[in-house]
Amino acid sequence: MLDVLKPHHPNALDFSTTLAGLDEDYRVKLTVVEVDKDTETVILVIEGRDIHYNAIIEVIKEMGATVHSIDEVEVEGITPTA
Repeated sequence: MLDVLKPHHPNALDFSTTLAGLDEDYRVKLTVVEVDKDTETVILVIEGRDIHYNAIIEVIKEMGATVHSIDEVEVEGITPTA
């Protein structure tokens, strides 16, 4: 779960769709928690099997947004295959 400050454009749908498009396994949920004149504070929940954090952060920056914090993480162990 990421706390993100983003501009009004791209809108929430386009922002989320762009992030979900990084990997066919990603599921993105965006919740707007605060709006001001130029920006929106949003909570992003990104789910998938192998989250590529650095790629996600790069795309968020390319869209003019900034990650304030990582607010929640859930990790599931995977048994290595031989």
